[in-house]
Amino acid sequence: MAHFPEATGEEPSIGGPRAKLVGLALGIIVAAAILIAPRPADLGSDAWIVIALAALMVIWWVTEAVPIAVTALLPLALLPALGVVTMDQAAAPYADPILYLFIGGFILGASIEKWRLHERLALNVVVRARGRPKAMVAGFMAAAALISMWISNTATTLMLAPIAFGAARAANPDGEADLALGGALMLGLAHAATIGGIVMPVGSPTNLVAIEFFARAGENVSFAAWAAAAAPMALIMLPLAWFLVTWPVRPRDPAQVAQINRALRTQLETLGPFSGPETRIAAVFGVVAFLWMFRPLLNLAPGLASLTDAGIALIGAISLFLIPSGRAAGERLIDWPTAERIPWGIVIMFGGGLSLAAAMEATQLTHWIGERIAGMDWVTIAGLIAALVAATIIVSELASNVATLTSMLPIAAAVAAATGADLKTLGFPMAIAASFAFMLPVATPPNAIAYATGLVTLRRMLIVGACLNIAAFFLIISVTRVLGL
Repeated sequence: MAHFPEATGEEPSIGGPRAKLVGLALGIIVAAAILIAPRPADLGSDAWIVIALAALMVIWWVTEAVPIAVTALLPLALLPALGVVTMDQAAAPYADPILYLFIGGFILGASIEKWRLHERLALNVVVRARGRPKAMVAGFMAAAALISMWISNTATTLMLAPIAFGAARAANPDGEADLALGGALMLGLAHAATIGGIVMPVGSPTNLVAIEFFARAGENVSFAAWAAAAAPMALIMLPLAWFLVTWPVRPRDPAQVAQINRALRTQLETLGPFSGPETRIAAVFGVVAFLWMFRPLLNLAPGLASLTDAGIALIGAISLFLIPSGRAAGERLIDWPTAERIPWGIVIMFGGGLSLAAAMEATQLTHWIGERIAGMDWVTIAGLIAALVAATIIVSELASNVATLTSMLPIAAAVAAATGADLKTLGFPMAIAASFAFMLPVATPPNAIAYATGLVTLRRMLIVGACLNIAAFFLIISVTRVLGL
């Protein structure tokens, strides 16, 4: 029987206790070495401290020497103590509005999971494949992509993985999971969740990190604008991923096809008709999605000029605590014990990354970095974008995608300020690249979940992932240039 990791909201660990100890020591040694080393004459001492702190946080994030949320608290603990910024300045990013957009999205996702609405949506998609193996993989991938546009990639994969595993077992008369089809289902599910997550701002933490970073620089990006830019990439990457993961899958005889079809229909019939809670959650979710997509137009209406995406998310989340489930007296669509299980650690990590970025700006470190890069006259903007995208994809294969983007966006801001380039021109490709890590089990939680089932070999993941990484590199650069971002 496959083992599916619990939805903790954390990235998969990249090493054991010894590796964590090495990372712990390495981070401290590197930070101390930076502080001891002579600093450039044109760089202030506060900025030098921020560089040391950034090195410490990146190393601890990459090696997971301590929990990522604990590492994210370092700016709050150290920067005021060392006199770099005040406590108010260090703490303000931990209450940034973008964090509440993320919290609202998490709660909406938790309510969908609680009432199993995700299972109904997924099964309704895949039963239309009528048991045909490659069509079934396409169905699961379509369901995963659609769901992960609105809730976390990790939650989406965890929700659908048991269903996909059951379909793989149904493909064989002896009840054992079919490795060719099972591997395609699990790998396709993971990659589709990752790809679908880039489309909507709430689909992935990296999207929200980038949007908030742009907003702090005075370049706001609406829900609709983000979706319009990201959707073409998803529409191209999904068929490519399907083609690669289904390459080893061969056609089945009619008896096996019928068996798979019966198993999926049995699972769907077990859910029964649409329940009252499912209908009400779907209605709330539909209203929230509508408001998110058309918020720029709603801001033109009297009294709604200050309506924000975070406010919409919180209104939707709070309504779930107020709307009766219709199933039992006093029962609501969600309760606080359920909401408590959302990954609060990632919310703290957001705050830590924003606090570090704010310190880099306050100490003029980003300006200094930008001037150094701008001095390389031989590097074009296109070359800089290619280098930043490649670096982001490579680093995110080993480190948390959120940590990778949080660490690298200030560099993009510095380059933009020094060269006169538009921040979104540099930052948006990096935000998409941070999500597109397909090669290793530790690259993303969906990859780790797929690998943990035992149906995906490391060799298969590496080959498919390498092809997708290369395709993603050229696709991101091409699409962003065509769209003029």
